[in-house]
Amino acid sequence: MIAVRISTFPDGAVLAPAEGLPPRPGPFLVAVTLEDKVISIVPRDILEPLAATPPSDLLTRLPPLVTVELDDDRIEEAVLLELADLFGLLPEVPGALVERDGAPGGVLTRADTAAALPLELLDESATRLGNAPNVQSRRYICRRCAPPSRRLPRSTTAGPPVCGLVWSHGPMELEGG
Repeated sequence: MIAVRISTFPDGAVLAPAEGLPPRPGPFLVAVTLEDKVISIVPRDILEPLAATPPSDLLTRLPPLVTVELDDDRIEEAVLLELADLFGLLPEVPGALVERDGAPGGVLTRADTAAALPLELLDESATRLGNAPNVQSRRYICRRCAPPSRRLPRSTTAGPPVCGLVWSHGPMELEGG
């Protein structure tokens, strides 16, 4: 298990022009919510342009949501690698929503994920944690969401997770499976 830094976000945020808001150092990420559900994680500096977007077009302009389920501030190496691979496939995603017991708990940024990866796990010639390189992915995807949402659950033994954005979408499917 590797300890990672999880940034917490404010209890509430309004999608509005950033006039009068004090600047924050570094890449500050915020959660965009709709009907009390997090639908995307975005850098703070793009909130003002998004505020002018009509609600009907907003979902198409937001990066896909990536969710990771954690018990504490530690993450398994295999999950960290899956997350890094997913960030490589989705360059527009600035971070992953961290959920604890099904509730949003914070954000794991792209930079913090990269910083937490031990170099020996990145060596292409090494066997990742003793597993064969063709081990099936643990990533789940809801293709009914627009854009598709993805989830890295704590365990795959309980079956596929249900879409966290729209419950009626039902169980998510194993990505690449």
